[in-house]
Amino acid sequence: MEEQSVIHRSVLLSLVTWLTILSIVGCQSICPTRCLCYLIRMPRTIECSRQGMLVFPKNISDIVEHLDLSDNLLTEITDDINRLTELQYLNLAKNQLNFLPSNLEELKKLTRLDLSNNAITNVADIASISQLPTLTVLYISRNPLPNLKGLTSEVLQALDAGHCLITELGNQSLSGLPALTSLNLVGNPLKNIQTPVSESLRWLDMSDCILNYLYPDTFSQIPNLEELRLTNNPTLVYSTRHATLQHLKLKRLDVSRCNLDRPGLHGLPALTQARLSHNAIRLLPDRIFTRNRQLTHLYLNANSLERLNASTFQGLMKLQTLDLSANNLVEVHKQAFQNNINLKLVNLSYNSLHQFPDLAATFLATLDLSFNLINRLKANSLENLPMIVNLNLRDNQLQALPRGLQSTTLKVLNVQRNRLVELHNSSFSELPSLQKIDLSGNRLTEAMDPVIFRNNPDLAVIRLEDNPWRCDCTQLYVTFEFLTDPPVKTTGSSLICQSPANVSGYSWEVACFDAWNVDVYHSKDKTWGMVMVSLLILVVLCGSVVSIKHTMKIKRRVVEQRQQLEMAERERLRLLHRRITTDQRRCTYITISNQQRLEEEELEELDHPSEPRINPLELIGPPTYEEAVQMPRLVHSMDALNEISVDNSALRAMSSVDNLRIKKKRTRRPRKRTQSEDDLLRREERRQERIRRERNNSNSNIGEQPLNTNSRNPRTSLARRSRRHSAVDESIESGSSKDRPRPQTPNTKKKKRRQMSRNEHVTDDEDSDVQTFNSSRSVVIRELPREPRSGFRKSFIERET
Repeated sequence: MEEQSVIHRSVLLSLVTWLTILSIVGCQSICPTRCLCYLIRMPRTIECSRQGMLVFPKNISDIVEHLDLSDNLLTEITDDINRLTELQYLNLAKNQLNFLPSNLEELKKLTRLDLSNNAITNVADIASISQLPTLTVLYISRNPLPNLKGLTSEVLQALDAGHCLITELGNQSLSGLPALTSLNLVGNPLKNIQTPVSESLRWLDMSDCILNYLYPDTFSQIPNLEELRLTNNPTLVYSTRHATLQHLKLKRLDVSRCNLDRPGLHGLPALTQARLSHNAIRLLPDRIFTRNRQLTHLYLNANSLERLNASTFQGLMKLQTLDLSANNLVEVHKQAFQNNINLKLVNLSYNSLHQFPDLAATFLATLDLSFNLINRLKANSLENLPMIVNLNLRDNQLQALPRGLQSTTLKVLNVQRNRLVELHNSSFSELPSLQKIDLSGNRLTEAMDPVIFRNNPDLAVIRLEDNPWRCDCTQLYVTFEFLTDPPVKTTGSSLICQSPANVSGYSWEVACFDAWNVDVYHSKDKTWGMVMVSLLILVVLCGSVVSIKHTMKIKRRVVEQRQQLEMAERERLRLLHRRITTDQRRCTYITISNQQRLEEEELEELDHPSEPRINPLELIGPPTYEEAVQMPRLVHSMDALNEISVDNSALRAMSSVDNLRIKKKRTRRPRKRTQSEDDLLRREERRQERIRRERNNSNSNIGEQPLNTNSRNPRTSLARRSRRHSAVDESIESGSSKDRPRPQTPNTKKKKRRQMSRNEHVTDDEDSDVQTFNSSRSVVIRELPREPRSGFRKSFIERET
C-alpha cells in the first residue's frame, strides 16, 4: 500500500509540474524582440536593456518577476504594465521618462523601482508610487528634482535622491515618508538644512554638497539618526568656541575634507566612530574627548597636528584604532596613550618623528611609523609594548638594526626602504615569534648568514628585493638555499644582482647558474659522494694489503728459489771439483803411461829403425772442459774447425819443433778491424808461395828419409828425442799461458771461408806456421761436433784409446 501511495504521489507531482509548465507557456506571450527571457529560472527575468526601444513592449510575459528596460529611449510607460502582477523589480533607469502612469495599483509585489537618470522634474509626476503597497526602495537620482516635498509613500524605506537639484531640506521635506530609514542626498546643491523631521530616519548622507554651517539643533528632529556623512563640504563648520553640533544617538560621523579647525565631538556622547581627516585641526587640547567615552575608532589623519600632550586622549577607555598619520608630529609624549587600555592600532606614519616614540600602550598590537625620519632604534624600544605584533618602520632612515631587539610577541617587522647596510647576527635573536620580515629597498650588498634567523623558527616570509647585491656566488649559495628551500621564504626572481658589471640586472639564480650547478650538484649528493669515496678508499686499502702480501709471498718464493739455486750450485761445484780431481788423477796416470810407452817406442826405434813416425804434436787431442777453461783464448779465429775436419791418420806434424819455439816467441800484432782488398790479395799470394815452398820441402824430406833410417847414430836419435820432448813441453806450457785470443768479427769469418780449400789448410795469421798435409792421404771435410758449453768432455787421448 505504501509503495502504491508513493507511486501515486510521484505521478501527481509530475502531472502538476507539466500542467504548470503548460499553463505558463500558454499564458505567456512571445518573448519581446531583442530581449533575453529567463522564465524558467528563478527569479523569472526579462532583460531588454540597451535595445533602443521607444515604446514599452507589449508582448512581455505576465509571469515576469525582474524586468530590465534600462538604457533605452522610452518616453512613457503605458497602463499595460498593470498586467505584470508578478513583477518585483522594475528597472527604468537611463531613459527619457517624464512621469509614471497614474495607475499602478496592480503592481502589488513591486519592491524596487529604479527611475534614475530620467527627466523627472517634479515629484508630483511620480506620485503614483504611493499606490505600490510593497515598494521599499526608490531610486530617483540624477533627475532635475528641486526638492522632495510632496513625495509620499507609507512603506518606502530607502530613497536615493543624489545628484539632483535639491537645494533645501526643510521641515516638510520628509513628512510624506514616515517609514524612511535611509536618505541619500549626495551631490545636491544643498546650502541650508532647516531642522528636517523624520522619526524613522537612521542613515543620512549629504556628502559633496555646499553646506556652510550646521546649527547645534539641526538634527534634533531626527532622533533616531545613527550615521551622518558630511564629507567633502569644503566650507562646512559645525562647531564653534561656544557651541557645537549635538545629537544623543548619533554613532558614526564622517566629516572628512571639510573646514573644521577643532574636533567638536563633545556634543555627541554616543559617538563610536569619528572621521575628522583632511581638515584644518592643528591643536588637540587636553581631555578634549572626555565626553566621547564610547569612541572606538578615531581618524585624525591629514590634519596639521604638531604635538600630542599626555592627556590629549584621556577618557577614551574604549578607543581601539587611532589614526594620526600625515600630520606634522615631531614628538609623541610617552604617556599619550597610557589610559587607552584597549588601544590596538596606532598609525603615526607620514609625520616628522626623528626618534622611535617611547610609548606606554599595554595592549597595542600594531604600530605604524612608516615615512618618518627615524634614524635610530634602541634594543629596548619595544619593552613598553608587551603585546606588539606588527611594527612598520618603512621608509625611514635606519642605518642599522639594534643588536638584540627584544619582543616576545612581534610577528611582522617591516623595515622596507631604509638605509640598512648590514645585519648583525643577533639582530633577530630576541624575536622568537617573528613570522615575516621585509628588508627590501635597503643597501644590503653582502649575503646574510642564515645563522641570523636561528632563533626564529616560525619565520615564513623574508623579502629582500631591491637591494644592491654583490653577487659572490660562493657566499650567496647558502643564503639562496636557505631562502628557497621549502617552505619558500622569498621569490628567487626578486633577488637581483647589481655588481659585478657582467651580471648586473640578472637574478641570483641566473648569475650564479654555472657556479651553483657544480656546487649545488655535489652538495646535494654529498652523502653519496662520501659513501663512494669511502668505498674507493676501502678498496684501495684492501688492494694495497693484498698487493703487499702477494709481493712478500713472491719475495719469499724468490729467496727460496735463490737458496735452492745456491745449494744446487754448491752441489754442482762440489761434483765438478770431485770430477776435476778425478780427471787430474786420470790425466797424471795417462801421462805417466804415455811417457813410459814413448820411452819404450824410442828404445824400439833405436833397436829397430822403421819408417818415420807422426809428429808427437799430432798425438795431442782436444783439451777437456776443465783444461779449456784454464787455457788462454786463441789469438785468431777457429771458425774453420766447424767447417773442415782432417782424418787423424792424415794429420802431419808441423815442420819442426823449432817453428813452435819461434811461434811462441813472436810478438802479437794488433788486429786490424778493416783491411783493404790489395792487402788481402798480397797476403793470399804470399800464402800460396809459402805453401808451395813447404810442399817442396816436405817432398825433399820424404826422399831423404830412407837415408836416415839406416843411421844408427845414437846421438842423433837422442837429439831428436830431446827435441820432441821439448816441443811437447812447450805445447803444454803454451796451453797454460795467460794470453787470450782476440775476438772474432764477421769480416774475419768471411775471409777464412774464402781461404778454405779442399786439399789445403791455411790459418788466418800470415806469420803463423802452415801445417802440411800429405797429398797421398785422404782429407774428409765435415763439421766438427760442437763442444758443450759446460760439463765433462772426453779427452782426445781417451777417444783414441
